[in-house]
Amino acid sequence: MRQTRAGPVALAGAALAGVLLLAGCGGGASPSSADAGGEGGGRPEIGREQILEALARGWYPGRVGDIAVVPARDAIITYSGESNRYMHGSPWPYDSDLLLLLHGASFFRPGVYGGPASHQDIGATVADLLGLPPGAGATGRSLREAFASDEGPPRPGLVAVLVLDAMRADYVERRAELLPNLTRLAEESARFAEARVDYFPTNTSTAHSTISTATDPAVHGIVGNSLYDRRTGESRQAYEGVAPYNLMAFTFADRWGVATRGRAEIISQAGTDYAAVALAGHGACILGGHPRWLAYYDSDSGSWRTNEDCYRLPPAAGELRFGPRLDAVDRMWMGHELDSFGEARRSSLFAELEGDMAVALIEGSAFGEDEITDLYLANLKSTDYVSHKYGPYSPEMEGTLAEMDRQLGRIVAALEAKTGPDGLALIVTADHGMPDVPANPDLWVIYDDVTEWLNGQLDPDGPGVVEYYRGSENQMFVDHERLAQLGLDVADVARTLEMSPVVGFAITADEVRQALPARR
Repeated sequence: MRQTRAGPVALAGAALAGVLLLAGCGGGASPSSADAGGEGGGRPEIGREQILEALARGWYPGRVGDIAVVPARDAIITYSGESNRYMHGSPWPYDSDLLLLLHGASFFRPGVYGGPASHQDIGATVADLLGLPPGAGATGRSLREAFASDEGPPRPGLVAVLVLDAMRADYVERRAELLPNLTRLAEESARFAEARVDYFPTNTSTAHSTISTATDPAVHGIVGNSLYDRRTGESRQAYEGVAPYNLMAFTFADRWGVATRGRAEIISQAGTDYAAVALAGHGACILGGHPRWLAYYDSDSGSWRTNEDCYRLPPAAGELRFGPRLDAVDRMWMGHELDSFGEARRSSLFAELEGDMAVALIEGSAFGEDEITDLYLANLKSTDYVSHKYGPYSPEMEGTLAEMDRQLGRIVAALEAKTGPDGLALIVTADHGMPDVPANPDLWVIYDDVTEWLNGQLDPDGPGVVEYYRGSENQMFVDHERLAQLGLDVADVARTLEMSPVVGFAITADEVRQALPARR
């Protein structure tokens, strides 16, 4: 039954088979004009070889599945329910093209730069600004190489990294009227026009971990927001318990904390716990580490919290709560009831809260009070929550983009007030994008639909061949014992999946393993 508002179609049985298995489709990877967002001139076509390379960068044994299920370019595979109608995670330009700005004329030469640039390069650039050597396993390169200077960078008083969650790269042009502060920053910055996510999948935990470690997910180990444990049959958050133990590489914050013997002021802030931990790193939860300030929004209480085993809660964070702000508007926004602190994140009011928190943390910090470079690392999450529910070009998203931009202006002004504009090295980027409404609504399905259809094709009278499949990680774990009983193998499952128009590619773990030596 189709939802009354644009959203995933809940399909089952014969109807599902009729929609998902169309004769002669052979996969849905062909580019179309249905959603050209984020795809600029010179963008290489994304085919199987490019997908394999991206998967190899995200290959961490024991944490990836048997098959990577890549949604077709014009399809959305998502959760049931209202909160995540739209889902990222794909390699297509609307998800993988990146906003990437380096701002601060003392450190970066303004202009538009071509050539590849990635999340890994952001971490390498921060390490360069701090005077740190490349970290173990680093795959990024400092983007200061683009400025063709033989001189080392001057040491900034403050390095700030702002990650605008789900900020599609094409918003800067297509929504410029809503984004005057971001537009100004883009004009004044070194802008890397061909920046892209070069690994798979595209999601928040993986992206923030890749930025902070300057290395691939294949090295740092955070290959998704959630990690499926085949031994227990359970899926857990990659940063379960607001803890960094699954992060297998040092972040630049970790390394800078050690290098300065804990004297650098380092603050991590995020609208969700996993982004805050990914940016902050291990803190005191690793031998030789130092606790740093960390504040994340807790959707159960409407307040800001931390994990005191690893980090410290900034004093300002304990004073700011969402409740009074929601009560002032009768818990309504654009005709939508905000009936919980979790639901309230899906509004521009959350962008206001994030901005107020950022300004309070910056103004209450010790940034610029000594000669040691400080770090401010932030994820601004409202744009992600709103676009997941309402879509990237909805009226709700327009209102949230405008508010996020207003808060961005406040945050930059607060940072510059601490160090002066000549002492601030600012990096603005995104973690991933978001797809628009599919041209064909029948290509808007949920994970369980795909599982049910696939089991119906390969094991119609049995328990099914799929052990686990859901989430923006796009990893499918199969039941190997059942496949053996049916006389099938993983490649058979992948070939069947690629018959569906909602699947662009289904790539097996064996294919990725074979691609690893060539990449390395």
